[in-house]
Amino acid sequence: MRKNRSAYIVYTALLTMLPGQIPAQESANLTPGITENAVYYRLPATRLTVKVQAVRTTYTPGELSRYASRYLRMDNINAEPYEQWTITDISLECTGIPDNSMIYSLEFAGHGSHPTVRLTADGVLLAVNCNPAATSKTGTSADKSVKGNPAGNTDPRSFLTEEILMAGSTAKMAELTAREIYSIRESRNAITRGQAEYIPSDGESLKYVLEQLDEQEKALTGLFTGTTVNEEQFFTFNVDPTEPVSKQILFRFSSRMGVLPKDNLAGEPVWIDIDRLGDIASDNPVNAITEGNKGLSFGKQAFLFFKIPGSASVKVYDNRRTYLEAEPSVAQFGETTALPRSLFGKGEAPQITFSTVTGAIETIAK
Repeated sequence: MRKNRSAYIVYTALLTMLPGQIPAQESANLTPGITENAVYYRLPATRLTVKVQAVRTTYTPGELSRYASRYLRMDNINAEPYEQWTITDISLECTGIPDNSMIYSLEFAGHGSHPTVRLTADGVLLAVNCNPAATSKTGTSADKSVKGNPAGNTDPRSFLTEEILMAGSTAKMAELTAREIYSIRESRNAITRGQAEYIPSDGESLKYVLEQLDEQEKALTGLFTGTTVNEEQFFTFNVDPTEPVSKQILFRFSSRMGVLPKDNLAGEPVWIDIDRLGDIASDNPVNAITEGNKGLSFGKQAFLFFKIPGSASVKVYDNRRTYLEAEPSVAQFGETTALPRSLFGKGEAPQITFSTVTGAIETIAK
């Protein structure tokens, strides 16, 4: 068998069945692709991808923090560094992965029409007689990405006067720095009230001067209040459900250490519940094309297999709150059925697209 590694693998197959053969047959030992006599394809399994957004807050005390109350009347300034984590959001995304237990063959022989069967690069059934773009993506193993937004990069020492830098003690340095802060505030107030000796004549220059005064005050005040940096971090956890689960540990979380693996007992558990709700068949597009064939038997006429996914209830929570509740469609919680061979007989062949996340028919038309 020759394999094609392109984004999509296109197979052209004659859909005339060999006499007396079952049209499609599951075989876990087969490899998706094309042989001399058949096309082999997979159906997908649905992967639940839980995305966790957390913020790490890092506080570094200021060099003059212990003098904040004395000179700036700022109370409750923390003199010790700390790191604190907070979960800000948890979301759910469903992705498709190949199900190696769901491999089927589409037998062909003889001559006749040549409809096209399209598979993804992983051999998952994508379409028949049309060429859609695959919109699903395969989930990955747990990963982490970081997005930081540090609160300013200005070095406060660049605004210290010679007198402050030459101070003989930290207490004297704090006193002189506080005087500089008050002087900056007085200058800004004088400008905004029109009482300064020099006021820029145009708006842009005035805005620039005020911004510079604000930057200086913020930097010098940081010597007393310290600096706080917030970093957004993103974690991804994949769950491949096969059966309902209750209170399964998804990960652990610590306000001091952040998101942790589920076997790290330094954090408290965050659980996931997955319940089976039932099949989804009422809005299946195949109903429209088989409306006049209610008595049709799919037994030996089973031809092209697909999934009718089941509906699941997903809940992510800990001892204090529920982060997520959703009801996604899950291929594993549904059933496998097939289109009959009669749909691919004489006349205009149907155009069918399949979900590579759930294995369900998305569109079907003649």
